[in-house]
Amino acid sequence: MTKKKHSSKPPSSKKRNSRKKSSSAGKFTKILIVVLGAAIVSILMMVAGWIGYEAGSQKSATACKREIAQYRGDIERLRKRLHRIPAAGEVPKVEKERGTAPKEAKTEDLSEIKDFAESGGVEKEIFKPLPKKSLSKVPKLAIIIDDVAFASQVRAIRKLPWHITPSLFPPTRRHPDTPKIAASLSHYMIHLPMEAMHYNQPEDHTLTTNYTKSEIDNRIRKIRHWFPGARFINNHTGSRFTSDMAAMKRFYPIVKRYGFVFIDSRTTPETAVPRVCKIYHDPYIARDIFLDNKPQKSYIQNQLRKAVRIAKSHGYSIAIGHPHASTLKALADSKKILEGVDVVYMDELYRIIR
Repeated sequence: MTKKKHSSKPPSSKKRNSRKKSSSAGKFTKILIVVLGAAIVSILMMVAGWIGYEAGSQKSATACKREIAQYRGDIERLRKRLHRIPAAGEVPKVEKERGTAPKEAKTEDLSEIKDFAESGGVEKEIFKPLPKKSLSKVPKLAIIIDDVAFASQVRAIRKLPWHITPSLFPPTRRHPDTPKIAASLSHYMIHLPMEAMHYNQPEDHTLTTNYTKSEIDNRIRKIRHWFPGARFINNHTGSRFTSDMAAMKRFYPIVKRYGFVFIDSRTTPETAVPRVCKIYHDPYIARDIFLDNKPQKSYIQNQLRKAVRIAKSHGYSIAIGHPHASTLKALADSKKILEGVDVVYMDELYRIIR
């Protein structure tokens, strides 16, 4: 019996073509899927980037609007503070309070004393520069009366038998006439309001530690125009300002440029003024004694005795009081206490020190 032989014919060409087409279609599908996937990923990334960009743009725009609003506010505050920069040679005008004429305060304002007392209130001895000119055998005492704002106060000071130096406030609406008062005086100073730590009723236009150089310059420029004959400035209150080294570094060279000498009222034991004076190789000139921390005549005269002792020990001293009735009466009755010292104006003493 014969076996059938299996046919070993090769696959037909149709079948081979069919397999090739199937394989090509599979590869194309895979490539298409990869390309589509990459496109989808790219689109998603672009969308995410656009969303991020829009969010960032909104955030930047909001921050920019905030900055612009802040700058506008700063400019408006500066405009209100400075009012108008005077032209060279022009005396800036001061608006008076409407309705009533300025009145002299009847109470004894202890603003400076309060600032001093609550900042430590320690009357410690200070380093005093040696006089550069020979003193006579009689020691010198300069008495400064701060807070002068009215003509009646000047008249009361002039009645005293001593060479007393009044220190006048810059003009404000409450006391606008200080430049006129100064024009009648041969010897006077400027009593400049500066920021305090412990006094919450500051004068108008009090210098604060956040004043820029430009703001300080404009303020001192006005003062120079108001008081062309002034040589000296001392601080009214000012415990915060004079203890702030950065603020004093901005302030001091400007004061010098306008021809002023700064005298430290020493309303804080932490004063930075000595260090600033050292930078500029200037003598540190400061108050030795406050006369009227208390308004009693006996206290004031005892403080005056201390000032005399310092003058006799160092050749000179500086005492500061205020235009209170009790202070002026105590000075008028202190002839015996002041024996042995020359009571001199501040500019006379400075010529000896400098």
